[in-house]
Amino acid sequence: MSSPTFGREAIGATTGTLSVLGGRPARHALLSVPLEGTPRRPGWTWLALSDGLVALIVLMVASNLLAALGPTQTSIATNLEFIGISWAALATAGFAKRVYPKARRHIAPAPADDLVTLESAIVIGALLTLGLGAVFPALLRGALHPAAIGAGFGGCALALPLARAAVIGARGRSDVRPARVVVVGTGTIASDVGARLARSRHVDLVGYVDDDPVADQPVLGDLASLPTICRLGMIDRVVVAFSRSHPARTTDILRSLVGTVSVDVVPRYFELTGWEATFQDLEGLAVISLDGGSPGRFWRFVKRAFDVAGASLGLFVASPVLAAAMLAIKATSRGPVLFKQARLGRDRRPFQILKLRTMREPGPSETLLGDRVAPVPLTQLPDVETRVTPVGRILRRLGIDELPQLWNVLRGEMSLVGPRPFVPEECSVLPEWVGRRFEIRPGLTGLWQVCGQHDLRFDELCRLDCQYVASWSFAADIRILARTPGRLLRGGGVGNDR
Repeated sequence: MSSPTFGREAIGATTGTLSVLGGRPARHALLSVPLEGTPRRPGWTWLALSDGLVALIVLMVASNLLAALGPTQTSIATNLEFIGISWAALATAGFAKRVYPKARRHIAPAPADDLVTLESAIVIGALLTLGLGAVFPALLRGALHPAAIGAGFGGCALALPLARAAVIGARGRSDVRPARVVVVGTGTIASDVGARLARSRHVDLVGYVDDDPVADQPVLGDLASLPTICRLGMIDRVVVAFSRSHPARTTDILRSLVGTVSVDVVPRYFELTGWEATFQDLEGLAVISLDGGSPGRFWRFVKRAFDVAGASLGLFVASPVLAAAMLAIKATSRGPVLFKQARLGRDRRPFQILKLRTMREPGPSETLLGDRVAPVPLTQLPDVETRVTPVGRILRRLGIDELPQLWNVLRGEMSLVGPRPFVPEECSVLPEWVGRRFEIRPGLTGLWQVCGQHDLRFDELCRLDCQYVASWSFAADIRILARTPGRLLRGGGVGNDR
């Protein structure tokens, strides 16, 4: 197999671009790869600076506020002592938990990626500060009062993630070029990987590389040309998906990239590998350990308690919004305010899901099914946008129409996080391997929601549901909840319906 040729063509000579032509014209497309752009700065340094500055401000405010409200005034030296020790404990915990090296590894960074690690570091920092106050009370002059520690670190737990979200958002919109990524492999999985990368503003998907690409799949070149593509195309990362190339050949090519380009590998059994999977040593061989699975009795209790607390708080906070939305629906269209629909929950038990009505009442020739027409499979739903009311369009865009499902969560029919709740008609077309998704309660949001929602194919949605169940962890639930608002702001709503 001949290697692709590289060189500055006529268009590249004047525009600063590099034309890459694969060795087989029938399958290798001509791509113009821009060479301009500043080097990508390490985002973890900005996160560390943001965390340090925000923590310092929060601890300073908490110290001075409690000092002002306390029965006795504290000295400036005492406040500075508290701020310094608390800040040092938080910084030590953050580096001990490897918050910042982990942040550097992300292909498409998101505020929720290291949320659990960051929050655990804050808790450890608070415990360290409490411990220092208990062990050395005489030396510290009583500066480490539990109330001040609770207020300071509680404020950090809220302020640091918000500051990180602002930093990541600002960097994504700055003039720093996104990470340039090449995918090794072609086919369904490689296309899925490419679609996920393309959805991130932090990623510039340059193209694909493969020795034997699937029909009609344009590629930059074969595996032998990958090092040259990375060097001339200013590639930052290579993502290895599945291809028909021999693994030994792929390994040899990737070895030549070590130390120059970051390499990410999609696991062969990625359907079983969740966010909490870890690498373990097996006599010098790195193996992926899958410790997740359906929650046991204790974790079912924890998940349920979290659902009840979260749904209760959500209904309390959202009650004014719900009341205003109900009034707007009643005033602008005929029909009930709430919409009920049969869904299948845990163990395929049916329940009535609640939503705010966002569509007009169906005509004589229409059958209303979950705010949409016709009892047909998910992949065959007709276009019903003409029936969405103006108020309903706003409610859908903001995800407000889904808020009544918090009542389903309180009743134990749903969870805050879980598989997508299907209607019975959709379940009739599910393949047998999807049955595991019914082992736990369906969710108001889930892995399907934060990984693409309406952009996903039906089989990919089912795979994500099963992956969630197979690799469940409470930390993953927190991460999904944290990623849901960002997905909501990008459009599409929380969305249990197409």
